[in-house]
Amino acid sequence: MEKFLALSIKKQDTIRNAALACFARHGYEKTSINDIAVAAGISKASIFQYFGNKQTLYQYLFDYCAAQMKQAYNTSALEETTDFFDRVWEASVMKVEILKKHPHIASFIASVAVEPTPELKSAIFSEANEKYIASLVLHERDYKKFRHPEDAELVFQMLMMLAKGMSVQLESGVDYDSMMKEFRNILDMLKHNFYKEEYLP
Repeated sequence: MEKFLALSIKKQDTIRNAALACFARHGYEKTSINDIAVAAGISKASIFQYFGNKQTLYQYLFDYCAAQMKQAYNTSALEETTDFFDRVWEASVMKVEILKKHPHIASFIASVAVEPTPELKSAIFSEANEKYIASLVLHERDYKKFRHPEDAELVFQMLMMLAKGMSVQLESGVDYDSMMKEFRNILDMLKHNFYKEEYLP
């Protein structure tokens, strides 16, 4: 990995984007190191020299994507937003903006969501990752707004499952803007059905 990180930023981007695109297109099992090497315009030996094996490369790509997604969230802005559903919306917009800028990341994340290999899926959709997102959008003060406070965590889990489904849709070419419009309508519906009357607009 050190040899890879010693490369120029441009060279790293070329290899990383080639690997992200190959895994997104063919899946983990069907993608070969040779496929990635050809796409990146380098030798197969170089890939092995940089990463050792395919699994290490795949894990590196996930860690890279996860780091990029975390950087997408403006935590101070989310902290200032007073409503749970507005916070979920703002976090989703931040995520979509970074995915628009980095289509290879969007495709890779979507491909991982449908991977048949359990250990790969658990690595991506880990409990730690979910807890991180929960800390950003679900605050203690939100519970009192729900008709039944215990529903707050269930609604959050529901939205996490919906987000995974949205990731898969992105891979099939769904339009970002229409998808987000639909998501906004879903959030408004959930808010109307779960919040106490005094917290509804």
